[in-house]
Amino acid sequence: MTLTGKGGPPLRLRLGATYGTFFLALGILQPYLPLWLQERGLGPEAMGLALAVPMLVRLVATPLLGVASDRLGRPKAVLAMLAVATVAAMLGLALAPGLPAILVMLAVMAAVWFPGFSLLDAYASRLARAGRADYGQARQWGSAAFLAANLAGGAAIGVLGAGSVVFLMVAGHLTYVLATLALPELPRAEPRPSPLRGRRARLGFLAGIVAAGLVQASHAVLYLFGTVHWKAEGLSLTTIGILWAVGVAAEMVLFRLGSRLMARFGPYRLIALGGVAAVIRFAVMAQDPPLAVLLPLQLLHALTFGATFLAMVELVSRSVSEHRSGTGQTVAAWTGSLLMSSANVAAGPLWSVFGPLAFLAGCALGLAGALTALGAAWLQPHSSAAGGKTSAPS
Repeated sequence: MTLTGKGGPPLRLRLGATYGTFFLALGILQPYLPLWLQERGLGPEAMGLALAVPMLVRLVATPLLGVASDRLGRPKAVLAMLAVATVAAMLGLALAPGLPAILVMLAVMAAVWFPGFSLLDAYASRLARAGRADYGQARQWGSAAFLAANLAGGAAIGVLGAGSVVFLMVAGHLTYVLATLALPELPRAEPRPSPLRGRRARLGFLAGIVAAGLVQASHAVLYLFGTVHWKAEGLSLTTIGILWAVGVAAEMVLFRLGSRLMARFGPYRLIALGGVAAVIRFAVMAQDPPLAVLLPLQLLHALTFGATFLAMVELVSRSVSEHRSGTGQTVAAWTGSLLMSSANVAAGPLWSVFGPLAFLAGCALGLAGALTALGAAWLQPHSSAAGGKTSAPS
């Protein structure tokens, strides 16, 4: 039987639509915000600072909002309130007159937008635990929307100019506001003991979260300078959008197959696999390869991002009690934000000095993540592929 909540479309469709609309604005921000910053007169160091500020703000806002959401016991209401606040912050950013105002509005936007991502994961994880949704299948619509925003965004910005980036983000996020309002509220979860047993298991869990964060941080140079560099090399914005879309399309396939992959490998091995893929991916990118190599190379995004992210969400779901799901997912995101913000701060100076060779920093972070994940798996009392829920990653 398909559960629909209080009437309307089936819950699985509403959850998929919520992920999809959330990623519309993100699909504009990630590849094209550097162009907006460049158009506003920011150099490489200032751009690195501008993209590091939101990451640093997340270090404070994300765990606080996770705890607050769990204590309030109304996760849908929190998601909707944060969505409305994010639209207001985006409008403030679009009107910011200079670097100080840009930094302030990026900080405000980060405080109310990015924690909502982890809280949406916590919401979906609770539905997956109850058998009312499949996390991977819902999350794939976020990737699909990200891909669509990459393609449509590149074409639109090519016509409207880089100054339109933030207004396009506003338009996308307004649809997310409507999607959150259509979700049902969840009942307050009953307190239960932690699934983790013993100091070694807890240490392994923490090491696994750090490992995932290291692999995610390996993307810092790519996220900050990929679009700018490819544009300087003569690629059109449409072609650049296709490059980003190829990676996201591969990510979608991985999320679709997430349940089977999680059952076969377990979260720790998936993180290690993502780290190895990062070493290969960024070692080749450091050689400034041609478009014929870049296109297939982008397929590795399925592992460097998709497998690593899916494994992190599943690891938290297996290791944290349901009544603390918001706290667990936001603390994992906090760890990733700390590592990514550090990598972003380093990316600007590295790019200024080394150019494309700065991608080698991603190799180092990927290798560190893979080794840490293998160590975390060794700390577990049983194989990371054994036990746990494998039918629906959450």
